[in-house]
Amino acid sequence: MAVSIKIGLQQTQRLALTQSQLQSIELLQLSSIDLAEAVSRELLENPILEEEYSAAVPQPPGGDVIMAEGVSRELSGDESVYSRHEEKSQNYEDSSDSGYSTAHGDDDRARSYIENAVAQEETLKGHLLSQARMVSRGSEELALFESIITSIDERGLLQASVEEIARGQNLSEEAVREAVRTIAFFDPPGCAAPSMSESLLFQAESRYPDDRLLHDILRDHFTGLERLDYEGIARALSVSVEEIVEKTRLIHTLTPFPGRQFAVKDVRYIVPDAEVRYVDGEILITINDDYVPPIRINRYYVDLMKKKNIDKNLREFIKDRVQSARSLLRGISSRRDTIARVTAAVMRRQGGFLLKGPGNLRPLTHMEIADELGLHESTVSRATSNKFVQTPWGVFELKYFFASKLRRDDPDGLSSDMIMSLVREIVAGEDAENPLNDDGILAVLDKRGIRLARRTIAKYRGILGIPPSNKRKKLNKLRSGVKE
Repeated sequence: MAVSIKIGLQQTQRLALTQSQLQSIELLQLSSIDLAEAVSRELLENPILEEEYSAAVPQPPGGDVIMAEGVSRELSGDESVYSRHEEKSQNYEDSSDSGYSTAHGDDDRARSYIENAVAQEETLKGHLLSQARMVSRGSEELALFESIITSIDERGLLQASVEEIARGQNLSEEAVREAVRTIAFFDPPGCAAPSMSESLLFQAESRYPDDRLLHDILRDHFTGLERLDYEGIARALSVSVEEIVEKTRLIHTLTPFPGRQFAVKDVRYIVPDAEVRYVDGEILITINDDYVPPIRINRYYVDLMKKKNIDKNLREFIKDRVQSARSLLRGISSRRDTIARVTAAVMRRQGGFLLKGPGNLRPLTHMEIADELGLHESTVSRATSNKFVQTPWGVFELKYFFASKLRRDDPDGLSSDMIMSLVREIVAGEDAENPLNDDGILAVLDKRGIRLARRTIAKYRGILGIPPSNKRKKLNKLRSGVKE
């Protein structure tokens, strides 16, 4: 079969971004901590860059916000302004000392070693394995215990099936189930259970060994328990609803995931990229870049590059590194200015939030801010991604301030944030014994002149994690009983 090959010219349009533009885009979407890490990496990789050290500059009293010349800008008719952080210097102590002094002797060295030692936290699996070694009656049983324990996740639940473990250990499924039950009575009780309901049952048998009704509820009626169907469970077990409610209070003393107390917590540190304050009718915005090391280009290499007698390859290397350094500096400066402009525009639109707090956001989109600032919508999206703002009402992600409009034809400009705040307020003030259903909440809003569909109330109630009225009534009874 003959293959036809044609050679021709085709004209196409293609947008090509320079390396500097790509770097600016990448820097813009980084958080403050990620930017600080990126700058620190660049300091190690690029010898042209150096960290800038300078003498401490006295700060004006009353805080770090200053109105630098040429930086403050008028935002609107209410004279709102934003300001940029003044360059701060840092004091660095002499680090030439190794950390030990021969004058203090061996005792000080030992004490210093102990004080700086990192404590090793015990893991859930390690805790369970240590107990398994104490109770096992031989190497075969210990191997079975280890196989089960290593199949437990951070919640304390068994991830491998009993059948899989039985095949792997060449044992009967009954032997594996018996081993699972043994581990379930280790500390903490309830571990190695295949599901949350079985974990709760193991805990109940451990803490309340004589309470057969409690065991029956967890073993046979857990689905009804999740639905708060106390009447159905009472009928099935031929007991009163009050008895079921009483057992439910005991279940609340158990732990759905017993392994969580040993879980290594993944702490996420949030550093606000900006601080917003409302002072005397003005919006003051301070860009927080204290975590980013102040950097500059080493003049020695710039001067060296200008010399005529240096090696050509060395000159090209220095030139390339200088261009990379300048690109990074421009990217950081552009990032700071873009975040300041976007934050200022957003806060000018959301003045109601600054005055009254959450629940007072007006409808706002990325496109509106982009049109106002003459930016692309994707630039606004990147400028708000992974960025946090310190406000008088707490720390919020910048994306939080973009609230969707309730209805396109809504002349009042109500946002989803406002409606959810009203729903939360209505539910908080309802009669605990006769909670409002969705139609009742709708009627309250209707009296306030807010016209909505019933499904909208159900949607926002679900987002807020508010149960239906029948479940709220049962939960309120349960809570009132616990308080008593």
